[in-house]
Amino acid sequence: MKKIGLILCSMLLLSSCKGAKYHYKSGKKHAQASMLKESVTSYKKAIDRKPNKVKYRIAMEETANALLEELYTNYRFADGNDSASIYKFRDAEKWRNYLAPYINTSRYEGFYDRDYNDQLSRFLGQKYERSNKWIRTRQYERAQKNLVEIKELDPDYKDVKALLEFAEVEPIYVSALELLEKSEYRNAYELLQPTLKKYPKQNLLRKLEEQAIERGKYRLGIISDPNITGSEATMSAALQSAVISLIQREKDPFLELLDRTNFDLLQQEQDAIINGTTNEAAVTQELLAADGYLKVIITHAHEEEGRLFQETKKGWEKYYVTEKNEEGEDIKKAKYKKVTYLEYHKRNEAGYDMQVALVERATSKILWTESYHQDFNDEVHYVQYSGSGSLYSGSWRYEHKAHPSDRRSNDSGRLNRLRKGNKRVKSTSSMRKDAVGILAKKAADYVLAQKLIRE
Repeated sequence: MKKIGLILCSMLLLSSCKGAKYHYKSGKKHAQASMLKESVTSYKKAIDRKPNKVKYRIAMEETANALLEELYTNYRFADGNDSASIYKFRDAEKWRNYLAPYINTSRYEGFYDRDYNDQLSRFLGQKYERSNKWIRTRQYERAQKNLVEIKELDPDYKDVKALLEFAEVEPIYVSALELLEKSEYRNAYELLQPTLKKYPKQNLLRKLEEQAIERGKYRLGIISDPNITGSEATMSAALQSAVISLIQREKDPFLELLDRTNFDLLQQEQDAIINGTTNEAAVTQELLAADGYLKVIITHAHEEEGRLFQETKKGWEKYYVTEKNEEGEDIKKAKYKKVTYLEYHKRNEAGYDMQVALVERATSKILWTESYHQDFNDEVHYVQYSGSGSLYSGSWRYEHKAHPSDRRSNDSGRLNRLRKGNKRVKSTSSMRKDAVGILAKKAADYVLAQKLIRE
């Protein structure tokens, strides 16, 4: 018995050594193939740069053939493992096609095709049967993994495309259906989008999408206050139009704005909301009745067009004269003359208050309300002077004769900037337009952020 045990131990040890030796050789071959791949890639780049360089061509011929011999040998000695053989063969074929423009690869073409196709057929058959098993047991992720592999190896294999589509669609369909039953309409819609983008003709998913939108759609009316008049009313109308435009631009499928051309019904519902009651006549109009109303109004608008202040000021202009120095040479000398110039100043201001309220139509309950304030101002400050020299501010008593009180400031830089300054102040009508844009965005952003859904 001891002798038998020793024999068995020796056999196991020998087998282990052979396995280790095989893995060592396999690793060595892999490293060798990697080095050859790097070499042929370098030679390819060299030949692309200098196509007529003979030494590069010779080096490529030797190295490329060595690489292909190595790769096809690895395929032959894959120990009958169909999976390993297939991917080793594909790797060899990839490099053969890659090197075909640089060397003669005819001796490798079609040499192993029949053998490879036999292995591929067995391998795909096993994968296909396994995929069907995972689909039957609703293990869709595992089925997808196998079907994707089949499709990559042979896109036209049996009904693999249809099976893969089913394996991807079915779990999404089931999950979306569960979300619909929980009234999570937007979540269901968002879950469906990636799969619908991939498979746009999936009618079952498309019907679920339509159901989610129809059940969850929130119909919103945007109203004003008929008691507001004057500039506030005019600006409120512009504000509402801007809010509608911004909301529609986002194309939220769950948010439907009421048709504002149905003025009579909208006016009735608007009066009902303001009076704290519900208009029964409007409730019967299912196509027009809103789930909620957004009341958007300008409660106060203050615009002040400033007066243009003009002030005549005394100053000095610098100029140059030519004089003779002691040597009789012409030199330029700076002098200053007393002048007057005009200084202007104007400031426009505007301020607006907006009130936004989201009201539930059925109960007249205020779901949300917020007030916003927006201020604007702009001013101009400039100098007008027709002279060509540098201008300085200062003071003087007599224009044509000196006086001890005459003073000249050293501020020509500031006055010259004012001479070139902007002479147009932003109008209050322009401020009003800016206010509409800013306030409308605040109202629209709030509405869109709520992701309104009808429960």
